Amino acid sequence: MQKKFRLLFPVLAALALGACDGGTGSDTGRLTIRLVDAPGDLAEAWVQIDEIYLQGASEADSTNGRLTLATSSDTYYNLLDLTNGNFATLVNNAVVPSGTYSKLRIVIGEAYIVTEDGDVYATSGATLPAGMSKDGNLNRTRGKSSGYQVTIPGGLTVDGDSKIAVLDFDVNQSFGHVAGNSGQYVMHPAFTVTEIALAGGISGTVTATGITFPACGGAATDLSHFVATATSGTGTISAKANASGAYAMAYVPPATYTMGVAPVAYANGDSLTFVATPTPASAVVASGATATVNYAVTSAACKVKPAG
Repeated sequence: MQKKFRLLFPVLAALALGACDGGTGSDTGRLTIRLVDAPGDLAEAWVQIDEIYLQGASEADSTNGRLTLATSSDTYYNLLDLTNGNFATLVNNAVVPSGTYSKLRIVIGEAYIVTEDGDVYATSGATLPAGMSKDGNLNRTRGKSSGYQVTIPGGLTVDGDSKIAVLDFDVNQSFGHVAGNSGQYVMHPAFTVTEIALAGGISGTVTATGITFPACGGAATDLSHFVATATSGTGTISAKANASGAYAMAYVPPATYTMGVAPVAYANGDSLTFVATPTPASAVVASGATATVNYAVTSAACKVKPAG
């Protein structure tokens, strides 16, 4: 990768979003949006996502048919952490009217970057970590209120199903040094939708042959206290089993997940831990498919909070 930025990047057109009815099944579906990034030439690139929305087809009224999927948050995302399978979930199972959507908009809040030389460039309202000071300005080209348009290749059709869209925020194309002015950087976010897939699932059964469950949290325990986990990148999904040992995880994005078990914490400070073997150890979830993973519990123990 090059160590210096070249000047600017293609400008995204600020057109109204197109959405049209056309679903033939259920009146609604669900949409999840994940944020990822490819490795870039910065040390850090932190951004706030103020809003994500789909919008109706009318160009005369920019709010016509506007469907907000995520609203303003104080959370900063370091884009350089969202590589090599890591991601941030910006929208999680939002209910979306059935139809075909061709575009969405991303409204960026405050942001700051750290160069490989350690210099910090920030927008005027950015909150920097304690001990960090700004060396220069990070200016935005536009889009603070209207957002940046993202075209969805082939369109996104929601028809009573659950979809996952992967949004790539390209750091190398989104931040650049202003020519002739070493004290400023410019931010013009460049997004692409790199993948759209149907959500899948993970389900199975938990067995505990010959295992005695200890009392914990001041009451008896059984298989309904077992919590299965599935981890991919930095994201973890969990589901409790029922008293018969059946569990199910819904709206699972396609990926390979490492299966595990989560301890259970109780209000009185006790914690219940299971040792269990998942078979298989990893769940490969394909688009729209459900993977099966069964657990065999080999022991269960309660750690009682000391009195006092």
